[in-house]
Amino acid sequence: MIFQFLCLAFLQTVLSEYKVIDQSGNLVGTFQYNAKLTKRPAKRDTVTPGSNTIVMEDSHDYYNSKVVANSSAWVELNPNITTLDKTMVHEGLSTKFRYAYNIQLPFTFPFYGLPLETITPTTGGFIFVGELIHSQLTETQYIAPLMAEFDPSLGEDSYVFYYMTDDVVIVQWENVVVHSQADPIGINNKEFTFQVHLYKNGDIVFAYKEVPHHLTTIDSNNHYVRVGIAEAYYEVDTSRHGFAVTYIHEYHSIAFDFDLVGNETEIYLSALPTCNGAKDCDSCSSQEIGFECVWCPQVNQCGDGVSRYRNNWKKANCETNNIINKDQCPEQSTQILPTAAQTGSYEMLLCQGSKTAIMCGGSGSETLEIQQATFSRANYIGSVCDTGSRVMGTCAYDADAVKQKIDSHCTGKESCFIEASQDFFGDDPCPQHEKTLAVLYKCHGNSDAGVQVLVGFIVIILISLLLAAVGWVYYAYRNPTSPSGLWLIKYGRFWKSSVYKADDTGTESGV
Repeated sequence: MIFQFLCLAFLQTVLSEYKVIDQSGNLVGTFQYNAKLTKRPAKRDTVTPGSNTIVMEDSHDYYNSKVVANSSAWVELNPNITTLDKTMVHEGLSTKFRYAYNIQLPFTFPFYGLPLETITPTTGGFIFVGELIHSQLTETQYIAPLMAEFDPSLGEDSYVFYYMTDDVVIVQWENVVVHSQADPIGINNKEFTFQVHLYKNGDIVFAYKEVPHHLTTIDSNNHYVRVGIAEAYYEVDTSRHGFAVTYIHEYHSIAFDFDLVGNETEIYLSALPTCNGAKDCDSCSSQEIGFECVWCPQVNQCGDGVSRYRNNWKKANCETNNIINKDQCPEQSTQILPTAAQTGSYEMLLCQGSKTAIMCGGSGSETLEIQQATFSRANYIGSVCDTGSRVMGTCAYDADAVKQKIDSHCTGKESCFIEASQDFFGDDPCPQHEKTLAVLYKCHGNSDAGVQVLVGFIVIILISLLLAAVGWVYYAYRNPTSPSGLWLIKYGRFWKSSVYKADDTGTESGV
């Protein structure tokens, strides 16, 4: 029997459990935040205040940051004040304690260069941006303008607002108080008001309107108090004599000093390019962005081996079997695929139990089309996922069902998450056999869109000319003494050469 352990190397005391609600209103799971946690070492950049400065700027691996005092970045979302017409009150977050709700984004948001299609705002002043693989992973994947044990249910004027356009999503926590520091009769509550902006290009802004006291005085016994962002990946080690051990690695985070946060403060995080933005070997190998990007032909991905997809990267031996130089890029892939690659198509293999993202470039101008997809034993034998098993077989998920499932998640989008698992595709027809997911996809960009726009424009012009011609003929027919009518009488063979009305006096003439 294989046991699953979570190895975080932490000392745990009091836990705060959040209930997670999906977009249909169903409880889909819980996750926990504990107040005393010692994680594995991670690269952490801490921004501290400067001496007698208003603006603080710093550079990090994945983001550049800037802190501005007396900022005008605040965008009011309170419906009683704002002039915006798309502001919404989130009833669930505004009336509950320790809850989180999943929200579909109107665009694909790149977080550490990895595409997110949904976010999960919480009552606790932060947004969870990971996947609910297990409860503790949420310790390290967050966007936190001000993470604390806030309880919006305590005040009648406490709300969580959100606002969405095609370019930005804003979440605002309004007049929220710390649960353990709330006034029992609700008179002297210290209320915080702040917000986070998520931009389509990956930039993040924290804006603060009301910070009633220094952040160090917020109770942290039952909940973290944080300002910043963090990202992590997990690895599964199955080499321990029948035990599967999951390691969580927080590979990067940015923590802002509490002295920087006050009324009318803005924290601006500008996203920097990452390896994940390259979609082919040539562009991956030629990037000069501060990361050692390599192309892994086994999974058709560009990376440096450090991202939330590391488990798949490691399974495919991408750490050793990769391409560094552009002149080493093959003209055609030698991967096992559903069919031979077509011109302009891309190929991707995913080992069973792994998950990844399919994406088209980093400009946000291309969308996916899934051409073929199979999840079968045939893909596994001899592939990068094969661990040497000689158990043959032709077992496979229904190919049409596999393609339909991936179609529903990916087609027409800039990027999407997929998973080679029973949870994603349903009942496994042969759970005793390892299988590999093979996907053939294509990216449609601005050139296709430009042709469609040009064709549409030409059609509109032709229809307009036709309507104008019909209108002119009708006018000439109804007004035969007009220049248009006389021209048709003279040159139009279809014109009746009999009798017409010359004027309003009732006289008639023959032609």
